[in-house]
Amino acid sequence: MDWDNIRVFLHIARTGRIIDAAKALALDHSTISRRLAKLEESLGVQLFERAGRRLCITSAGEDLRRSAVKLESIVLQEIGGLGAETTTGMTGRVRIGAPEGLGVGYLGGRIAAIMQDYPNLDIELVALPQTYSLSSREADIAISLDRPEEGSLATRKLTDYELGFYATRDYLGRNGLPQTLDDLTGHTLCGYIAGLLHTRELAYLDIADLKPAMRFTSTSIIAQCAMIESGMAMGVLPAYLAAGKHLLVPVLQPSFLLRRSYWLSVHEDLRRHARIRKTVDLLTAAVRRERSLFAKASSTRDTSAP
Repeated sequence: MDWDNIRVFLHIARTGRIIDAAKALALDHSTISRRLAKLEESLGVQLFERAGRRLCITSAGEDLRRSAVKLESIVLQEIGGLGAETTTGMTGRVRIGAPEGLGVGYLGGRIAAIMQDYPNLDIELVALPQTYSLSSREADIAISLDRPEEGSLATRKLTDYELGFYATRDYLGRNGLPQTLDDLTGHTLCGYIAGLLHTRELAYLDIADLKPAMRFTSTSIIAQCAMIESGMAMGVLPAYLAAGKHLLVPVLQPSFLLRRSYWLSVHEDLRRHARIRKTVDLLTAAVRRERSLFAKASSTRDTSAP
């Protein structure tokens, strides 16, 4: 049985669409369809049923998926990792999945410097407001706000970081400087869309027992930061994201500061690969060198608990 056809099947099973599998594998749509048809013909069973634009896996397909995952694990862990301990040349691709704020506000400007000694190492940075499934191979390295509790993962804390209220001087000049949390009433605030949070760790004000009215909400912390920089609102931002924004000034600090953590995870199947290990070490070292960027206050009050 051709492993390439099995690999195509797994990507379709995970994405539910041939076009998405084609993009992930850098193959054209017709090649994906042809390989799927060939696999179904060789097995004598139907692996998917069409449901509109998506493909729903059949019971036979589910049986194959479970076996294929085991095969994939062998390929990645026992074959792909051969020679990892002695490899000196760093070649290949590493996909890093990170929260949008960290990916755009920090990693995006540092990836090139981190990788400068490895010209044959290609980095894909996926920076979206979501979590990433390592078991579904959405990323090789995943950074998350929640510590993963399930799956065959190797996890370490990347860093703690602090968040606080920020506004522009222009905004504060027009609306006044709040002295206490009670003074937030009447201010124009922005934040996340409550119903679209991918983790409770982003429900900053609810967890801090604050529920002020929001006039501007977005799934994107970058959009929120832009709104605050425009001088039309104030809101909560990570310290490292606000650090490079010269128009922004801290508000209600240090009396109100939140602390969160970023967790870095790698699937056990990949942790022995030299390029994965080296990338993890380089990311960790870079963050540790700039630890002060993530914690700007000398004293904090941890209000992360409900």
